[in-house]
Amino acid sequence: MSEKNNNEEFEVAYSEIQRATGVASITLKKAIHVLEEEGVIKVTQGRNTRYGKFQFLINNKKDFSNNNKIPYEQDKNEKPVAEQLKTICNQIEQLRQRLRTQEMTISVMLDRLAELEDKIHR
Repeated sequence: MSEKNNNEEFEVAYSEIQRATGVASITLKKAIHVLEEEGVIKVTQGRNTRYGKFQFLINNKKDFSNNNKIPYEQDKNEKPVAEQLKTICNQIEQLRQRLRTQEMTISVMLDRLAELEDKIHR
């Protein structure tokens, strides 16, 4: 979206980001906060609390030079950033799958509980 807006500030609904990423609102807000702290993005309030104005601060490819490292020091023992991101993405997907399974289990349990309550109240 930053590139579509010529690396200028743009406004987007948090719900749109949630739909695109599939994360919960609290997770989204924490992630945005971390990206702000690391200097990757700048966020200000949009037209209301459901919107944010975002600006991607690392706005040219030169910032990613030096062997594709993000412009902060990388510990010599750390994996390359791209590998870290891939690992994190895999972990997030696994957590999403676990969450979906748990949500389905809860739904089935609630249905069964409702059936039992109906039998009790008859």
